[in-house]
Amino acid sequence: MWRHRATCNHCGLRSRWNRDVELSKAEIGAHLKNNHDCEKPRHPDDYEVKRERQCDFCLEPYVDDCTKCGQDFCNLHTGDIDGLCGGCI
Repeated sequence: MWRHRATCNHCGLRSRWNRDVELSKAEIGAHLKNNHDCEKPRHPDDYEVKRERQCDFCLEPYVDDCTKCGQDFCNLHTGDIDGLCGGCI
């Protein structure tokens, strides 16, 4: 599963994580309109959207490699063995 978060490039405010990218864009669009008088926000000038893989069960972000040695592995996330590969446990 993927989640999205939009960030205002004017003040750094971030939207909540959403599964639907359009919800993140709408949330940051309302902020830009209300706080920065930006009627039609332009990407990437006014905001950025970050996309991140997320576990379907515990909702933690996935990691693509070992947090200690950097070795690549698949389908493990930060909740599994603290992000360590089999050789670093």
